[in-house]
Amino acid sequence: MDMQINTNTSASDAYRNLAASQTSLAQPTVAISSGITSTEPAITADSVNFEGKTRAVSAENTLAAASRLTNNAMAEQMVDLTRVSILTQPVTAVSAQANQSNSDVLQLLRPAA
Repeated sequence: MDMQINTNTSASDAYRNLAASQTSLAQPTVAISSGITSTEPAITADSVNFEGKTRAVSAENTLAAASRLTNNAMAEQMVDLTRVSILTQPVTAVSAQANQSNSDVLQLLRPAA
């Protein structure tokens, strides 16, 4: 817009136009600023929600790790039990054979009926 300012009237008209332009420019800025202000609580809520999810995942990972440790300890106990069982089987077999041979000798020594 091209204006010539030669008189007081044209100067005051120009001033009013300038003030109106500033007002119209200020309104979108306020709207944009209020939009940013209104999204800040949403950002904070998202941050809190993210923190809550992070803590939940951390708790789940801790529980899973504890479960793996417990399973590992149980597996070690089962290996030990199996080892002891394998080592006792020959002893049981030898003991059974020794008892059987004593029984055979006693049968031989019994008088015939």
